This record gives sequence, structure tokens and C-alpha cells, in this order.
Amino acid sequence: MAVMSVGLTVPSVAEAKGHKHGHHHKHHKHKHYKHKHHKHHVVVVKPRPPKKKVVVVHKPPRHRYYHRSRLPEIATFAVIAGATYAIIDNHYYKRRGDNYEYVDKPR
Repeated sequence: MAVMSVGLTVPSVAEAKGHKHGHHHKHHKHKHYKHKHHKHHVVVVKPRPPKKKVVVVHKPPRHRYYHRSRLPEIATFAVIAGATYAIIDNHYYKRRGDNYEYVDKPR
């Protein structure tokens, strides 16, 4: 009887049809699209601080003149329109004899 009961259960399992992945039928399904509400993203922008103004302060020169033997080592020399100038800390000193005297602008 045990053999018979196994034989009866096997055909019932074999007849049960499931979904077969390799079997294709051309079924046309109508796709239903949902109306999606798009979320509006809010971007918070922090206000920028105002730009700082750059103020250039023109300081008067430390020395009104230099003797040629006392010029600092950082002095740069330039010849402008035949006159010799020493440039020290962005200030112009025009040569007059043995001295270099401060001038506002070289000519």
C-alpha cells in the first residue's frame, strides 16, 4: 500500500502547472502610469558677507635721503630719463651728488 500511495501523489504534483520562465506568449499588457507629484526641493542659500575693501596706506619714507655709502642692501637702481634712482621699500630716491634724496614720482 505504501507503493500505491506514492504513485498517487506523484501524478498530482506532476499535473500542477506553475509559471514557466522559458515559455513566452505575446500578451499585451496596458501599463497604468500613476500621476506622480514631484516634490519641489527648496535650496537655502546663506547670504554672503559683503566684500572687504582693500585700503592701500601710503606711508611716508623712513628717510628723506641716503648717502651713497649708507644705502641698504635691498636697494634697486633704475635709470629713468638719464637720472639715476634708488628704489627702497617702493620709494624713489634720486641721485644728487653723493646723496639719494626722496622724490614722490620719478620723471
